[in-house]
Amino acid sequence: MRTLPTLLLSLGALLLSSSASAEAPTVSLGARALLRGGDYAMAGAGGQLRLRPFQRVGVDLYADSLFGRWETVRRTDVEVGGTLQYDLLHTDRFSLHPLLGACALLAFADDQDRSGTTANDIWFGVRAGVGVAVQLGDRVTLQAQVQALLYLGHDFNSQRWILGADDSLSVTPMGQGVLAINYGL
Repeated sequence: MRTLPTLLLSLGALLLSSSASAEAPTVSLGARALLRGGDYAMAGAGGQLRLRPFQRVGVDLYADSLFGRWETVRRTDVEVGGTLQYDLLHTDRFSLHPLLGACALLAFADDQDRSGTTANDIWFGVRAGVGVAVQLGDRVTLQAQVQALLYLGHDFNSQRWILGADDSLSVTPMGQGVLAINYGL
């Protein structure tokens, strides 16, 4: 019964120890898993290039594919973008950072009830959030982020036999969680 609290305290002491010898690599490649919510839910995966130009500054450049459903419409988003992060709390093995970023995405919609009925659009977005990174070894980092997103684009609509994009631009808020594992080069 006392093993779990002891293990958690030991892990916490290791992560917060500034005397640990591990240092974050300046260039890493990573794999990402995402969950996004808003008007509809989406899940996806992607990859990222993580740069550390300064000890407390991180830049993530990423490409993601997300999939979801809204009523009878299947939605696929392909997104590219980047975030800038500054470590507020930083040790050799742990960092806590706010982040800001921008992205562009291709949104594809396919109505399953109306065979061959598709629509697509390009959306632009900004994001803000908070993340943590934990150095697991000399080259491996685990990263988790929670982000609020705002997208500018055309909403999709499905009426009678038509699936299309609205004529007017709208702002769509969403939230997302990202979990990434990075390998330092």
